[in-house]
Amino acid sequence: MQQVSLSDTLVFEPVAGTGWRFICSEQSLSGSDNLVARAAALLEKRAERPLPGVRINLYKNIPVEAGLGGGSADCAATLIGLNRFWQLGLKSETLQELGLFLGSDVPYCLHGGTVLAEGRGEMMELLPSLPFFWVVLALPDKVKMSTAFVYKNFDKNKMGEPDLFPLIEAIRKGSRSKILKWLSSGFTNTLETAPVQGADTVQEIKSNLESRGFNPVLSGSGPTLYMLTEDYHQACMAARAVEAENCRAYLCWTLLNNDFREERHYV
Repeated sequence: MQQVSLSDTLVFEPVAGTGWRFICSEQSLSGSDNLVARAAALLEKRAERPLPGVRINLYKNIPVEAGLGGGSADCAATLIGLNRFWQLGLKSETLQELGLFLGSDVPYCLHGGTVLAEGRGEMMELLPSLPFFWVVLALPDKVKMSTAFVYKNFDKNKMGEPDLFPLIEAIRKGSRSKILKWLSSGFTNTLETAPVQGADTVQEIKSNLESRGFNPVLSGSGPTLYMLTEDYHQACMAARAVEAENCRAYLCWTLLNNDFREERHYV
């Protein structure tokens, strides 16, 4: 798992009274089932005392249901932010436990950087920082994939398991060329076999980008594809190719382990 520069913004604003209120820039995401609201409710329940009033404002930039972990990142940021705002004094280990209760990817998002995550996400091995790459994301237009739905419906009979060893070794050695070689190996994500609505569209876009000389890889449960490159001009070319496929293109970059700070997650 790798942290990149694409991010949402959370603002924790003091208000009169006690408790919390949650507002999202995308109105459809402002409900109590949002991971931000669930994180706030969990911390409030754990505190077992009246807490200072706070309005939590979430400004979305990471696409929803895109396989990019935006909801998990927002959840982790809320745990960190409210722990500080409410002066709960919870240690990182406790936040990790709470995060795992809320979602499998939340413990990683509390950590950030470059990590080998195993189990449900609770077993994490810190790897050396990924060498700097420009990251081009390709999000197919009007294609969304619920992570829970994808995990429930992918074809177990076709389930493959990519060999992660060459990738892990390449990261440990800081070898850009070997990392890119692994990404071009053809099979890097078990969930590419998921027979869900929109998967055919994603595969078609992937094939078209490959014919242009790029190596797109499925991110998480999809439908977003990502491409890595050392060269900024090549990244711009990839972004233009993505737009030519009627996809939304996002240009961002990888972050080093020590680029992650709590201050990035609250205001």
